Amino acid sequence: MQSVATGKKLTEKQMAFCRFCAEGLPPAQAWKKAGYANRNDWKETIKQEKILACIERIKSGEEDDGTVAEKKEILSFLTDLMRDEEGTDTKTRMKAAELLGKRVSLFEKESGKEEESRIVIVDDIP
Repeated sequence: MQSVATGKKLTEKQMAFCRFCAEGLPPAQAWKKAGYANRNDWKETIKQEKILACIERIKSGEEDDGTVAEKKEILSFLTDLMRDEEGTDTKTRMKAAELLGKRVSLFEKESGKEEESRIVIVDDIP
């Protein structure tokens, strides 16, 4: 992962440290959980501009480390799965279609537009 602030790449351990800090762990615990052996080296690392910038980007949701699929990717996957007639069984294709239908509120009742109407005939003429 390349740090936008400095243009330098962060190591996997540095990225893990940034993620754990962004999740709210104290830096000492984040350092240990990221896999570092030296106990107090986090004090120097947490002061680095690229580390601070990375933590802030993760907190704000700008940092994409590729671990979570975005909405567009998920919808594209479900659409491809639904349309795949040869490689996917019908049950899986139906489930993908159902999830897509729920996404666009296809199965919700439309209130107010389709009201049930009844004709009531009152025979009360004397």
